[in-house]
Amino acid sequence: MTTQILALDEIQDDSQGVGGKARGLARLRRMGLRVPEAFVLVAPLDHGLPPDLDARTARLPGEAVAVRSSALGEDGAATSFAGQYETVLDVRGSEALHAAIETCLASVESQRAAAYRESRHSPGAAVMSIVIQQMIDAKASGVCFTADPVTNRRQRLVLDAVRGLGEALVSGHAAADHDELQRATARWEPRQRTGAEPVLSPVERAQIAREALEAEAKAGEPLDLEWAIDQDGTLFWLQARPITTLALDPQELDTAPPRPEDVFTRCNAGEMMPGAISPLTSSTCARGIDIGWQDNLIRLGLRQSRSPENVYIGISHGHIFINLSEGARFAAAVTGTGPDQQSLAICGRRIPEVAAPPPPPLWVRLPRALKQLAWVVRAKPKLRAMERLVEGGSIRLASDSRATWRNIDAKLPELYESYRLHLIVSSGAGALAPILLGLLAGKDEPSPAHHAAVAHLLAGAQNVESADIAQGAERVLDHVLATPGAKDFAELGYDDALAWLRGPASGEGGRAFGDYLSRHGHRSLRELDVRQPEWASDPSPLVQSLQTQVRGRLRHGGVAPKAASPASQAPAELARIQRFAGIAHAAVRNRERSKSLLVSQTVHFKRAYRELARQLVSEARLPDVDALFFLLHEELETLANEEPGSPLVALALSRRSALRYQESLRFPEVAVGVPQPEPPQEFSGDDRWVLGKPVSRGQVEGRVRVVLDLAGAQALEPGEILVAPITDVGWTPYFAILAGLVTDVGSAVSHGAVVAREYGLPAVLNTGDATRRLRTGQRIRLDGDRGRVEILDPHS
Repeated sequence: MTTQILALDEIQDDSQGVGGKARGLARLRRMGLRVPEAFVLVAPLDHGLPPDLDARTARLPGEAVAVRSSALGEDGAATSFAGQYETVLDVRGSEALHAAIETCLASVESQRAAAYRESRHSPGAAVMSIVIQQMIDAKASGVCFTADPVTNRRQRLVLDAVRGLGEALVSGHAAADHDELQRATARWEPRQRTGAEPVLSPVERAQIAREALEAEAKAGEPLDLEWAIDQDGTLFWLQARPITTLALDPQELDTAPPRPEDVFTRCNAGEMMPGAISPLTSSTCARGIDIGWQDNLIRLGLRQSRSPENVYIGISHGHIFINLSEGARFAAAVTGTGPDQQSLAICGRRIPEVAAPPPPPLWVRLPRALKQLAWVVRAKPKLRAMERLVEGGSIRLASDSRATWRNIDAKLPELYESYRLHLIVSSGAGALAPILLGLLAGKDEPSPAHHAAVAHLLAGAQNVESADIAQGAERVLDHVLATPGAKDFAELGYDDALAWLRGPASGEGGRAFGDYLSRHGHRSLRELDVRQPEWASDPSPLVQSLQTQVRGRLRHGGVAPKAASPASQAPAELARIQRFAGIAHAAVRNRERSKSLLVSQTVHFKRAYRELARQLVSEARLPDVDALFFLLHEELETLANEEPGSPLVALALSRRSALRYQESLRFPEVAVGVPQPEPPQEFSGDDRWVLGKPVSRGQVEGRVRVVLDLAGAQALEPGEILVAPITDVGWTPYFAILAGLVTDVGSAVSHGAVVAREYGLPAVLNTGDATRRLRTGQRIRLDGDRGRVEILDPHS
């Protein structure tokens, strides 16, 4: 019996013994893609080489052939064996052909292949077939992945190209031109060039991408493909295998824009829910914002019913964004105004990418505008309605997970209603800032001086609820410092420190701490993410902050650091808007009260979901409590009703793993279409200036402390300038020891700005990249009047 020879056209997916490489080439051929002519020797090790081998090889086009291994299990869905078996290129003549075949056959027993098989739980020798293929005289070659194998993003095509043969690239010995394609927008991102001119022309690059995506669509799975372009410019496909290393797509829960040209921003949304959010938060709180928005549209007559798809909130890579185009459509349909006011309110500047929709006739707009005005002006009834929702918002827990889920689900409409009311109340403060900036700037872009004047006007608001978060924390600090055991408290471990605060030895300090939790225990860092426990449930951030501040004060003799001096005089522009101070202060108070109530309502759901998680763990449906937050609300119903061992558990764990990557991403402030992460950037230490928005006036010089998350805030020293991605209310207990504040995102009405103004703390927010450009220990001059940071020792 002799070895069977099969042409590519004779191989089907169920053909036995041909190996993965031959099956992949045959599949590409059936897809209509151009594959070099080839045939397969089926398991020649068992039956010897066929007598007509040389004659069959001579009939292949060209003067040389490539001899490739094609083992069972190679290039499969579970294992790739990439590079484990041999390939011999540019084979000429009968003697070289037979030697190349022997080389490939011998590689099945190689140490590396055996180790790979063992690691993939595939012990024992593999059955080896051999592909003999037309050799392409390549002017360029490379690899194309139809999904990003590093980040697991399915909507990104990755293309590497080198001049000549691609063997050096595949083996890792050559650098390549590297391009990435955003598939949704068909936009290329060149990431690396190895020469003065790119290896591929735009036409060649586009052809490779088009045919690769056609192959993926027909295969029904992401592919890793090798290709070559010959000297005549003809594209050939040399190999195709599934991408076996793909984990969960970090864009799995992305939302599609209502329209491809819609413009999204991370401003405001990035303050409300900074970083990547858990899937459960996506399906409850983020969805609540959108439903609240849609319900307001329905009440104004702009929609007939809710859409199951997001309209106002977009999600990309686990981060949430506001749809500025949707806001512009709303403004045009209700007030007839353009998008500038909204852009100024949310981003602090005009966003030219946002189109201005044509407004309907005045007789259509007028009733809508009057109703909206009445909503905004009459904020108190909305706040009382939110208070009633909070008072009756406790969720009844049941004895099993099914019933508890039903009780949570029955309460979700109340959460959505709280978001609807909050959107109305907060729109008063949101609308005021752009109106004031417009009065100052006219048709021009607002200057730093204009922003500073608005910030100065807002600084005088009294009885702002969020301001007491910082002021109350300072009162607790003062009482603890007056207690004889303060020094010992500062050095205790967390459990002992908490016990001390709750015990009689802490005296007034402990009582002040208890009162503080009674007033603000519903707050936290990332307080609208249901995964984040509130301070009443987990006071560790408060205790650690208090210990840090006590240590700092004691090192300075117990004396509070001198507060930064505010600007010597009010800006000249302030006089032009001073008459609006009362309205502005009331709007800020209402917004902060509304936010606090919304957080209180969210806490009802946090507590209920934590209990549901404990029930699911006790019923052996989840491996741990935290896994619950990586399933959507609707998926939790399925989990509670299925037998233990649901595939949803593996999905939750995969999403939790993906979150680590999502949290590392940064996005541009504004994006057209689905927002895409920015590529990593390097900044020169010689760049003296970091520019942002002035939100609290004054100037200060000091040392930088870059803190990327709240856990790192324990390293803060009194008098340092905090540089952070963002500061929400979770950070404010630290504000008492700061000399200044710089953040990547933020606005004049954000929590960080409100508290900074209450402290007279110079602050520059919305710099975009301060945490990447500044380094701990650097000395800077922070100018809260002009919205800029000067690096005084750039080489330190």
